[in-house]
Amino acid sequence: MKKKFLTSLLITLAVVAACVVIWLHDTRVANISIDWLAFLAGAFLITEGAYGIIKSRTPFFPDQFLKTIRIIIGVNIFTIHLIQLVRY
Repeated sequence: MKKKFLTSLLITLAVVAACVVIWLHDTRVANISIDWLAFLAGAFLITEGAYGIIKSRTPFFPDQFLKTIRIIIGVNIFTIHLIQLVRY
């Protein structure tokens, strides 16, 4: 009985959350908040990768290479959303 209640509660919460996300997705606030969250994610990837490279004394491949890829991905995310924010 308890499992059925929890399962139905989780399904209901998931459906409500999905409806709210779909409803908010078309607003200007959603677009701006997505850009700001992407800025934070890009900045995190850049700083975490740079910190890992500075802190680590291992050879370039594979450890430093993967951290370099992480920095490149962070820069790309940051740049894409900066262009979107400036454009709109």
